[in-house]
Amino acid sequence: MTDSWRPILQQLTNELERQTQRLRELEAQRLVDLSVSLNGRRSMASMASMPDSPTNRRTITASTEVPLEAEEATAQPAEVWAEKTQEAMDHEKSEEDEKQDWKARIRSRASTFDFSSLRLIRATRTTRSRPGESAIKKKPKYVINPQSNRYAYWQLLTTVALGFVVIVVPYQVGLLELQWDVLMAVSCVVDLVFVTDMVIQFFTMYPYTTARGIQWEDSLSKIAKHYMRTWFPVDLLTIIPFDIIELSSGVGQVGAFKGTKAIRALRLLKLMRVLKNLRWLHKLEIAVSIPYQQFALVRFLFVLLIVCHWLSCVWAMTLQLSDPQSEPKIPTWIDDVENSDATLGIDTRSEPFRMYLTAFYFCSYTMTSVGYGDIFPRNIIERVVCTMIILTAGLCWAYVLGEVCAIVSDMNEETQAFRKKMTDLNTMMWEQGLPYELRCRLRSFFLQNRHQAMHVTRQRLRESMSPQLQSEVCIALNLAWLRRVTFFTQFMELIEETEAKGMDVDAFRMCIADVSRELDCGAFAQGERFENVHVLYILSKGLVALNSRVISGGAVWGEDFVLSDVNLIHPVRGFALTYLEVLCLTRANFMKVIERRRIRCPQLGQIVRKFTVRLAARRGILQHAQHAKKLMAAREAARAMGNVTPSNSTTLSPVLSPTNHSPPPPRVPSQ
Repeated sequence: MTDSWRPILQQLTNELERQTQRLRELEAQRLVDLSVSLNGRRSMASMASMPDSPTNRRTITASTEVPLEAEEATAQPAEVWAEKTQEAMDHEKSEEDEKQDWKARIRSRASTFDFSSLRLIRATRTTRSRPGESAIKKKPKYVINPQSNRYAYWQLLTTVALGFVVIVVPYQVGLLELQWDVLMAVSCVVDLVFVTDMVIQFFTMYPYTTARGIQWEDSLSKIAKHYMRTWFPVDLLTIIPFDIIELSSGVGQVGAFKGTKAIRALRLLKLMRVLKNLRWLHKLEIAVSIPYQQFALVRFLFVLLIVCHWLSCVWAMTLQLSDPQSEPKIPTWIDDVENSDATLGIDTRSEPFRMYLTAFYFCSYTMTSVGYGDIFPRNIIERVVCTMIILTAGLCWAYVLGEVCAIVSDMNEETQAFRKKMTDLNTMMWEQGLPYELRCRLRSFFLQNRHQAMHVTRQRLRESMSPQLQSEVCIALNLAWLRRVTFFTQFMELIEETEAKGMDVDAFRMCIADVSRELDCGAFAQGERFENVHVLYILSKGLVALNSRVISGGAVWGEDFVLSDVNLIHPVRGFALTYLEVLCLTRANFMKVIERRRIRCPQLGQIVRKFTVRLAARRGILQHAQHAKKLMAAREAARAMGNVTPSNSTTLSPVLSPTNHSPPPPRVPSQ
């Protein structure tokens, strides 16, 4: 009796396979008819365009005789027609195999193709193509693509040179004596790098916006005009060797022109290159995962230090603008510090780094508006410079302080929203007079449920992506639990097999993305009981007992949710041992995905239908066998008690009795 359902299951399986084979044959026949009709049209069109010749006339005559052959074929026996149909299907299959091999070769070549050149060709599409000329032109070899890897290495070198300018040049100008030394040689090398970069800019493409999007200009004349209008004046000022001019002319040693020492300050114009290199900062965001809020705090701290460094060097440079040998002696801001250090036997002016620390101390407390007052300007030059320092430092401090406050407030936005929610919860429980134990359970649930809003945030991020990225991200995030569901596992294997053949699988991946969108996030408090009907559960967090079986995160249950008959679903009763976070997929939402993708991706629906038929048949037969077993047990019990009547024998299962008066077996659901 236990094997009585196996023949029925075998019959259902065989019938399903026959219907599937029949569907494939019909699809192949439709493709054969379509290809024959298309080839006939193309041949007729090509013959009509050729000059009249005996060969063409014979070909056209043969093509017009096809209907007569078709009429004769209809009169042939069915065996001959079936043989011809099979030959046509074999021919179509061979052509399809050739197409697949051709596509595989194309994809293998595309995998080794340099798409950067393709992107560059698309970017250099000309808008003034003459008739008969190609609308796409290649970039000249001497024109540099700023998106290439070689240019990125050069940009890295210029960034290192810029770091030298930002840090060393202000210190060199403000505190060191001008002389030929190693530092001066390095400064000349940096100038040479900037001169080379200036020449390269005349051959570097630049982007411009059109009605069709952003394109890259590769015309040398236009590149030169654009560069002359934009960064050329800045670059020209930064490469003028003021330090070499001063050393060569001997301005610092001419007593009548001591005031011309201010020419040293012109070397600080090299700092203007910082503005130019800021536009390449966004490339760092592509290569490195940057937490923007923390990065912004570090960036503002770095800006404060750099600005304070520059102002310190400018403040120290005021000592060089005044002559300490003049009569009477001009007081300076460092006199008090110099006198206090002299008591310890320290010559402050002979140690540039000690002077720099003193100037940095003054600028830092001036910028932060502390103002101890132990250092202050003593002459007219220092007062002018100090006024500029106060204005510059005040603006920078106000800007950085405002930005930092906004960033810190944004970093704590979720925390503030959660605290407001907890305050509202406590107010509600106090006003409603809830019991103390229930209040504790509610607080525990909300405290543990604090991070559940991340699922909603992830959904919003996925919705803002392109369809291709959505599918790839959804597969990467949900692959672990997809492998634990039978029909999803078969679907993923189909994707891998199709992709291995070199065929397009975007439609398959979009199905996974649609399923991910239909996932709902749920939570259960500790000690709660729940039961699944037409719901697939994925455990994200916590421990749960399913029918006295304990499982942890990543488990999946309820894959029989695809059955439409509730009587065939095995209910799973869950008990939350801890706080639970689950992802839920209802049958209604899943069937919407299958129906929505029925045209572009019917394979998912076919796999699910096959799984559903087999599962429903197996469970229906087992349920019917159990019902028959119970009836037989009741019959045996009644016979043992001597209460067997003729009417009792008619209640047996059709498997056990030929009268077939038992209730019909459960209905097999259809999709």
